[in-house]
Amino acid sequence: MLISRIYFFLLASFLFVACKPSVEESAKPVFYPWEKYLTAQIDSLAKHPEAVHKTILLAGKKEEKRLKEMDWKQEWAMFLHADLNKPAAATSYDNLSEDGFVWYSLKANESLPVKKLYIQLDALDRPAKVEIEIEEKNFLFETHKKLHMNFADGRVQTYSIEGSQQMRWMSPTHYALMGVLLPK
Repeated sequence: MLISRIYFFLLASFLFVACKPSVEESAKPVFYPWEKYLTAQIDSLAKHPEAVHKTILLAGKKEEKRLKEMDWKQEWAMFLHADLNKPAAATSYDNLSEDGFVWYSLKANESLPVKKLYIQLDALDRPAKVEIEIEEKNFLFETHKKLHMNFADGRVQTYSIEGSQQMRWMSPTHYALMGVLLPK
């Protein structure tokens, strides 16, 4: 009797688990798979590193560097975080896309940080140019960022981040970062 109860319990548990949809089954992304595409670029650069000429402007001071090694995931973190395929964004954007470009604009009544994601596509439907606008505002600070990335043959060639941040009761800080990937 005890063995039959254990057997029944195990069988019922197995059937319950077997009937649940797999966690790995995922729905088709609602928006362009930007994070996935850029992560593939990062993985490619990890395998085949390229040098970068980087210019930073901060508080009126200019600094230029040529770097042979770069942590691209960290360098492009703002670009990665601008991916819209998140549950909170599912119904928050108007899709203004047409042939040749992808364009998502935040709806007027929404308050997510990414205000616009625009991707111009090449003939093979790969990004040729990306523009992202990000704004955040709260009681203590306000930030505005414009991110740009240009591609050739599906690979990143240049990128830039321009922005300003203003803490309450202080003057705004303006900054810009520009990067050019250098061929070997």
